Amino acid sequence: MKCRNSNYEIMRIISMFFIVIYHCLIITGGQLIDHTTGFTQMFCELLSLILIVHVNSFLLVSGYFQYNKPTSLKKVWKLIQMTLFYSIIIALVLNFTNVIDLTFLDYVKVFSPIEFSNLWFLITYIALYLLVPYINVLIEKLNQQEHRKLLILLLIMFSLIPTITNQNTFSNNGHTLIQFIFMYIVGAYFGKYPISQNIHFRNYSSKKKIVIFTFGFFFFGIINYLMFYLTKNILTMHPGKFMTYVCNSVQVNTYFYQNPLIIIQSICYFLIFENFKFKNKFINYISSTVFTTYIITENPYVLGILYRWLGINTGQIFDGFSIVIHVLICSVLIFATCIIIECIRRLIIKLI
Repeated sequence: MKCRNSNYEIMRIISMFFIVIYHCLIITGGQLIDHTTGFTQMFCELLSLILIVHVNSFLLVSGYFQYNKPTSLKKVWKLIQMTLFYSIIIALVLNFTNVIDLTFLDYVKVFSPIEFSNLWFLITYIALYLLVPYINVLIEKLNQQEHRKLLILLLIMFSLIPTITNQNTFSNNGHTLIQFIFMYIVGAYFGKYPISQNIHFRNYSSKKKIVIFTFGFFFFGIINYLMFYLTKNILTMHPGKFMTYVCNSVQVNTYFYQNPLIIIQSICYFLIFENFKFKNKFINYISSTVFTTYIITENPYVLGILYRWLGINTGQIFDGFSIVIHVLICSVLIFATCIIIECIRRLIIKLI
């Protein structure tokens, strides 16, 4: 079998690892930032805003590869099967080991797609995938200029306006189907018109482009953090109505995936990997297993115990930098364990 390029496969691996760290810092299971102070809190906030490109990057790579290919419902069915498998196995194992106590109604939920409600990315991605054949028809008919105009219009309507108006005109916090479609169309643009053929970059070497896009990735992440940090301090010193509105708008949209700074940062991150050209079967295989990490760690029963068990969500205040090292070690363990579990599952299925 022909080995496909591994540049975006390694991006998928890195992006999923970003998600693991991000969830430890931000999401309900972790909420570490809320329990840190001083420099530790500042570093955790900055780190989370550097890593926040993860969701957008998965959507960009979907558009990049899928815009000119036929879609198959087999991919959706495989995702549903895998999610149901882990939902059932996790519930049975935790119940029989007396970690949790499930009722009959709980089992009904476990054995049905009702439990998918916790997996917002999966549900929205499936919805996007069902619409992809029709989106691809549109993309196919657009020339480059029309495609670019569409992207500018979508950026204004569903990124700039929601951010500036604090979601009061068009609402798009980045967790919506609108955002998924938008980023898919952006990825399709770079698939149709590669950056290597762009008039501004085609004369640059791959190394120079990697440097430029790496700089952009960190630059826009840091700018987003500085805006967050400054408005948080301005709000305490100048609590007037206008400044309160402006500062609250920035604060609310800092961690939303539709934030224009995050979108540009995500594109820079995505384009870094276009300039790597190599093939590696091992990386490609590991890339195919990483989505399991999201399914397992976002399982509602795992979510309720994992971060407490790891000593991250204990309710205590952390004021030392050692907690950051602890989070990174825990993230590696979570990531590696989930990949190993998925490899074992695939091996058992293959043997059966």
